[in-house]
Amino acid sequence: MKQITDDTTAAKAKYEIEQASLGTDEWQLWESEKHVTTLTREAYEFSVEWGKLIFAWWTDDSSESWRVTDYEVADAELHLKARRAMGRDTVTFTLRDPLRWRANRPEELAIAERRANYSALLPQLIAEHFPDVKIQRVNVRGKFSQANPSQYVRLLLKLKRESILAIGANETEAQAEIDGLITAGLVWCAELKTPAQKLWLCVPQDRSQTVLERLTLLDFTSLNLQVECFEVNETERAIIARRPVSQGELLSLHPRGLLWPGTQTPVRSRWRDRIVSLAPDLIEVREDANQKFESYKIHGLEFARTKGEPRDRALFGVPQYADEIAAKLAFNTDAGRRSLTEETFPQLENLVQEILTYRRAESSDLRHLFYRLRSEAWLESLLHRDIRALDVTLDPRFVYSQVPAWIGDERSILDLLTINHEGRLVVIELKAAEDPQLPLQGLDYWLRVEQARVRGEFARRGLFAGLELANVPPLLYLVAPRLRFHRSFSLVANCIAPEVEAYRIGLNTNWREGVKVREVARLGVI
Repeated sequence: MKQITDDTTAAKAKYEIEQASLGTDEWQLWESEKHVTTLTREAYEFSVEWGKLIFAWWTDDSSESWRVTDYEVADAELHLKARRAMGRDTVTFTLRDPLRWRANRPEELAIAERRANYSALLPQLIAEHFPDVKIQRVNVRGKFSQANPSQYVRLLLKLKRESILAIGANETEAQAEIDGLITAGLVWCAELKTPAQKLWLCVPQDRSQTVLERLTLLDFTSLNLQVECFEVNETERAIIARRPVSQGELLSLHPRGLLWPGTQTPVRSRWRDRIVSLAPDLIEVREDANQKFESYKIHGLEFARTKGEPRDRALFGVPQYADEIAAKLAFNTDAGRRSLTEETFPQLENLVQEILTYRRAESSDLRHLFYRLRSEAWLESLLHRDIRALDVTLDPRFVYSQVPAWIGDERSILDLLTINHEGRLVVIELKAAEDPQLPLQGLDYWLRVEQARVRGEFARRGLFAGLELANVPPLLYLVAPRLRFHRSFSLVANCIAPEVEAYRIGLNTNWREGVKVREVARLGVI
């Protein structure tokens, strides 16, 4: 990036940015990997004031102004480092020309075309299968439309005096996006001024199981809303109504897609003692959920792993991923890691020392990669060490991470399973930042645990040894820093059926200095 230091460099930067903007009618504004808004030519400006380059933009609801300190003109993008509030707020912005950016990325264009085709197809299929339904508008957006993902098609329908909102995703979308239809639909309903009586979820055929399971454990009475699920076969142009099973039937089903800890203790790695000795009070050794490797972590950040049979092969390193999502997706791969040998062991020692320097509450650089990466894993590691900081009734002897685990799935939210002094299982879902899927992903895990409890899986697999489990469903704790619950949390979480005893637990914002509970609220109780 080019640095802006005075009047001359500020004026030069303004000229280069304006030249790069020629022919661009609108920019997508991104902060790191988060889409902030879309700016037309009339909604932003660059100006030079007192030797500083100022980037300002405005929307119907707000306006912001930032000082640009560094910039880079790239193909279809502008990269800006900016700060304000005497340097206390520092961010990296990207201005992206969506048309040129997609033209240079055929795979993105293919996705955009599929979404556009589905936007045209879904209204046609609804008209064919429901002749009495009138389609009033397609791709209706609420007041937060810029933040809403484009993977969903939204339709406003009318059936006699009933207003119906339909939301759907095409068959090429990732399963996580399809599973997110309920949350997206509820948020959309709440944003629109005219209340709807029904919400239709249009799911690709044979991919509705998670949606149906969630619907079984949700109650929309307080919203005066009826939610229905339909499977859509795009090839055969068919729409099939799907009904959730009863709660009793759902809980009696065999848990699907789960992986349980092995009954045999893995062979101890010859590297373990030497690695742990580098910081014996902080280094945690954990078996990977898929039991493929042994992981070494400091405050949840993995820096080494041993694998093979016996565990004689060791790798180390913290891959420099661009963002948290990429880090999670690549967690189970060996990319970006080096082999540990006698010759490279000093490099591992230096890495551990660097992590210890920056991955701590009093870090001198809060922007450092080692401080920012895997924040949820950091929070999970603190609770794993002292679960009673969350609830004094919990048993610190039995705290399991992601047990049971989802086969082949690195979930974005970490979960813990423990037990309280009454012998009641407690499912804990954690999030360190806003995520609209927190309530329903917590409900997914609660369901898996309850299905396993009903079938006697925990005793059979030797978990909670020496304790007798209470013959009641688990508690569900949804945990995040008090100010980091997503704005849709209460809307969605309060739809959890009364049969699921769920709680919102808000933590202190400076939880890295020590976890403290700031609020506890029972969900679904008016």
